[in-house]
Amino acid sequence: MSLPPLPIAEFAAACAALPLVSIDLVVTNSDGQLLLGLRNNAPARGWWFTPGGRIRKNEPLADARLRVAQDELGLPASALARAVPMGAWDHFYPDSAFDPEVSTHYVNLPLWLALTPAEERDLQLPQGAGEQHARWQWLALDQAATDAAVHGYVRVYADWVTQQRR
Repeated sequence: MSLPPLPIAEFAAACAALPLVSIDLVVTNSDGQLLLGLRNNAPARGWWFTPGGRIRKNEPLADARLRVAQDELGLPASALARAVPMGAWDHFYPDSAFDPEVSTHYVNLPLWLALTPAEERDLQLPQGAGEQHARWQWLALDQAATDAAVHGYVRVYADWVTQQRR
């Protein structure tokens, strides 16, 4: 069982002092397109990015994966059973969720998940005020790998998935 979220001041101090651990969901559809959301929040505000989230203190990795998949996309546990771990990646940002002057370092554990057509139909993509993403789009992998509006970390993900699909 994870602990409740830290108060903002404590989280900001932790972000300034420590790397955070996160999960990104690199989701493709049956047409080989990548799911991207336009980020509302720092870091990476204004960029097309994959859905994801931080792992909470005392939250087992399997529980974090399921929570992020359900909260961000409404995906069931059965979908995660096929997810392919992509390794561990460093993500460095000049700002943080709570302070534009504090940098963020994530150790990110992305998962590639190729959805079935049924899972594509059942996606629940939250958007709007207060959400992580303003809107969503499916983008061809080759376009996601080169599009200047797609964050550089995601462009690398698109290349990685393209290599795996060959």
